Amino acid sequence: MPNWLIEEVVVLAIFGAVLVTVIRQLGAHLRARAQLTQENAFRTLGERSVATQEATQRSLAEISVRMAKIERVLQEVE
Repeated sequence: MPNWLIEEVVVLAIFGAVLVTVIRQLGAHLRARAQLTQENAFRTLGERSVATQEATQRSLAEISVRMAKIERVLQEVE
């Protein structure tokens, strides 16, 4: 077997190993980026949910105050 053939096989094997490693690392990078994007979306959703819940609680408190006033007026009318 000629020496140049052995050298080509070794070079191709090393090139293949490097190529596989680069592809795997690129895939891991893309998965990590996608996961980070998803986590940020969930964080934003959670923050909006909390803000909406706080606004709802404020509205309910205002309604409770109004209802108490209406009840007092109705009791005075009776």
